[in-house]
Amino acid sequence: MFGWVEGVRSRRGETGARSPDFAESVRIFGRGQVARIYDLAENVQVFGREQAARIFGWSSAEVDERAKLLDRMIVLIVHGLRTKTYEQFVATFSNPGHPPDALQLLSHKANFQMRMSPTCWYDAGISYARNGTRSARIAGGGDDLGVRITVNSADDRIGVEYTTQYGEESGRDAWAMVRTLTKFPVYHRVSSAETSLEI
Repeated sequence: MFGWVEGVRSRRGETGARSPDFAESVRIFGRGQVARIYDLAENVQVFGREQAARIFGWSSAEVDERAKLLDRMIVLIVHGLRTKTYEQFVATFSNPGHPPDALQLLSHKANFQMRMSPTCWYDAGISYARNGTRSARIAGGGDDLGVRITVNSADDRIGVEYTTQYGEESGRDAWAMVRTLTKFPVYHRVSSAETSLEI
C-alpha cells in the first residue's frame, strides 16, 4: 500500500507535505476512487477549463456571453409579442426569404431562426392564439441542442429546460446554457409536471 502511495505521489509530482493527505484520502475513499479522482484532475488540466466546462455543464466565458445575447433577443421577442399585432411581428422577426406559409398565416403562427454563431442557433416558433394568448417556444441547435425556452406574453417568467429527443445527442454547451440562464432573474427551470406551450 505504501509503495502504491509513493508511486502515485511521484507520478503526480506531489510533495512530501501532501502525502499524508493523499494517504488519508486512500484510507477513506479507497485506492480505486482516489485514482479516478486524480485521473479526472489530470484530464481537466490536459483539456483545459473550457473543455471541462462543457463536459460537466459548467459555465464558461463563451456560454455567458451567448446567454446574455440570447436573453437580449428574448426580451425583444417578449416585447414584440406584447406590443405588436401578428402581422407587425411577422414583418419584424421573419427571416429574409422565409415568410410564414398560408397555413401559418391562417393560424397566426410563424417560425424564424436566430443564428448565434456558425455552430449555434435557436429556432423560434410563435403563436397568436384566438383567445389572446401569445406565446413562443425556442429550441437550441448545434452547441446548444437540448435547450428549450418557453415564453408567454401574459407571464413575466420565462421557462427554460433541458430536453432532447430519443437517441439525440445534446449540444456540448446545452447543460451549461440551461444553468446559466436560470441564474437570470426572470428564468425558471420547467418541471416535468408543467404543461409545455403548444405552438
